[in-house]
Amino acid sequence: MGCWNYTEAGTRAYLPCPDIPGFAPDHQAYFDCLQNGSWYVHPSTGKEYASYIGCRNFQNVLTDIEKDLAHVYVSIAGFFISLILLICALIIFFKFRQLRCERITVHKNLFISYIITNLCNVIYLSIVSFDEGVLMSNPVWCQALHVLTQYAVVSNFSWMFCEGLCLHTLMMHTFMSGNKLIVVCLIIGWCVPLVLTAVYCGIRASLTDNTKFCWLSESSLQWIMFAPVVLSMLINIIFVINIMRLLVTKLRQLPEAAQTRKAVRATGILIPLLGLQFLVFIKRPNDKDSTLYDVYTYAVAIVVSLQGSFVSIIYCFCNNEVVSLLRRRWNQHRVMLPGKHKRTQSSITSSTTYTFTELVSTQVCLEKISPC
Repeated sequence: MGCWNYTEAGTRAYLPCPDIPGFAPDHQAYFDCLQNGSWYVHPSTGKEYASYIGCRNFQNVLTDIEKDLAHVYVSIAGFFISLILLICALIIFFKFRQLRCERITVHKNLFISYIITNLCNVIYLSIVSFDEGVLMSNPVWCQALHVLTQYAVVSNFSWMFCEGLCLHTLMMHTFMSGNKLIVVCLIIGWCVPLVLTAVYCGIRASLTDNTKFCWLSESSLQWIMFAPVVLSMLINIIFVINIMRLLVTKLRQLPEAAQTRKAVRATGILIPLLGLQFLVFIKRPNDKDSTLYDVYTYAVAIVVSLQGSFVSIIYCFCNNEVVSLLRRRWNQHRVMLPGKHKRTQSSITSSTTYTFTELVSTQVCLEKISPC
C-alpha cells in the first residue's frame, strides 16, 4: 500500500487499492484526517482506521470470487491427477532394471520436478485462495513457500530443456557417452534454477513494496527466472526442427504418406515433453471481464495442472516396452498362482526369460524419440 501522505485537516487522503484477490486495483482506499489534524480512530478498536470498503466492487465481487475459486479448483484437481500418475510412473521406472538408461534417468528427474512443482502449487494455491488472513499477515513461511514454488517451476522447465538437449545430443552423436550428458543435465536441471531463484529472492526481499501479501502480486523481477525459461523453450524449438530434419532424412525410404504420418506423430509426442505448448500462453488478455480472458484462464489451469499427466501417460503408460514388461510380470504372477493357468515348463521358461535379442531391442527402443 505504501505510506499515507501528509493531508490537510478536515480532508480525506486516497491511495490505490492493493492488488490482491477480491480487491480491485483500479479502486481507491481512503483515510480521513480529522479537523484536529489527527487520523480517524475506529471507535471499536481505538486504533487509526483506513477504509478499504471501496476496494471491493460489490456488484461483481461474488461473481469474481466464484470465478477465481473455480479456476483454483480446476488447478488443484489437475495437480492431484498428475501427482498420482507421476508417482505410479516413477515406481515403474525404478522397479524394472530393464528401464535403466540415460534417457529414462532424464525422465525420472523430469517426473520428480513435476511432483515437487505440483505439491508446491497445491499448497500455495490452497493458502492464498482460501485464507485471506495469511495474505494480510504475510508470515515468513508463506513468503518462503512462494520462493520454493518459483524454484520448482523453473526447475521443471529446466528439465524440459534437458529432455530436448539429451534427445538432440543422442541423435547427433549416437556413440557419445551418456554419463557426461547426465551430469550436465543435473547441473542445468537442479543447480541453475537454484541460482536464478536465489538472485530473484535476494533482490525482491530488499524491496519492501514487493514483499507484501506472500509475494502474490506479479513483479517484473520474476523475469530474472522466466527470461531463461523462455530462452530454453526457444532453443527447444530449434532442437525439434533439427530432430525433425534428421527424422525425415531417416524415413526417406518409406512412402511419402508414411513419412508424413511418422513425422507428425513424433512432433506431437515431443510437444508436451519439451513444454512447447506453453509458448501459446505467453501473452495474457488485458481485459479481465472478457470471455477471452476466462477461456485463457481455464486453458492455462488445465494445461499446466495436467502437464505431468500428459507426459507420464505418453512416456510411461503408453510406452510399448513398459507395457510389455508389465504384461510379462503379470503373466509371471498368474503362473505362480496355485491351480490356475497350468502351463508346461517350456512355456513358463519362454515367458519369463529375456533373450539377448529382447534386451538389445529394449535398449534401442528406449532411445527412440517416441514410445516403442
